[in-house]
Amino acid sequence: MNRRNAIRTAFIFSAGASLLPSCLQKDTTDISLTNIAITGNEEKMMAALGEAIIPTTNFIGAIGVQASQFTLMMVNDCYAPGDQKIFTDGLHQFNKMVSGKYGKSFTDCNPQQKKEWLTAVENKTGLPDEVVKFYQISKNHILQAFTGSKQYMTDVRHYKMVPGPDFKGCIPLKNKTA
Repeated sequence: MNRRNAIRTAFIFSAGASLLPSCLQKDTTDISLTNIAITGNEEKMMAALGEAIIPTTNFIGAIGVQASQFTLMMVNDCYAPGDQKIFTDGLHQFNKMVSGKYGKSFTDCNPQQKKEWLTAVENKTGLPDEVVKFYQISKNHILQAFTGSKQYMTDVRHYKMVPGPDFKGCIPLKNKTA
């Protein structure tokens, strides 16, 4: 009887010990990235950057289409290791420079401060190349995610996946002569 209790106790203790580290992690990301290391706070900063570039108004914004996660996945999966390093270095420097200027992270800045900072980055006024490249990559992929989203394509562009009732496939095309 004592052996069964000892085995059961050892099993419960080992299971608890293996689960404890995952319970204590507070700064984790929502997506799994294999090639770049991003913390949860940096992922939140990317979401705030997307919201600053394409804010949510009466239409869906960058957060609604998860543009920041798209950006991180694109950098993780499609960029060369050197470019990934430039991106992550730029991300860290971006955060440090915002903290140095405003005394708080980009996520905690008010919209006016975010706009002022992004204007300075757009103008490239005295910023390291990594920060400018990070911003350009992020902005390009945030815009790509937004303009490629289902909501944008159906509500703004009125894209039709299948030709509608006015499609006449039996009419031959006319040759255009130059």
